[in-house]
Amino acid sequence: MAHWAVGIPTRTPGESRTGVQWFTYPASAFPFRGDVVEKVREDVDTETAVRHRAGAAADVGAIKVVWHDDVL
Repeated sequence: MAHWAVGIPTRTPGESRTGVQWFTYPASAFPFRGDVVEKVREDVDTETAVRHRAGAAADVGAIKVVWHDDVL
């Protein structure tokens, strides 16, 4: 199934450790790049997302969106 993979760089406050938090969205629900960027900007601040990245700060200005066309 075709989908979007969205990576958001993260940084742990007070530490130099960085990482990336990934979100995936089906292309059938979000056919356009702009739609998926809008959705991830909403999702990145949810309680679940913050807990998943252990409180690290997300840099939404550096979002990386990748299209995956998984048609065999």
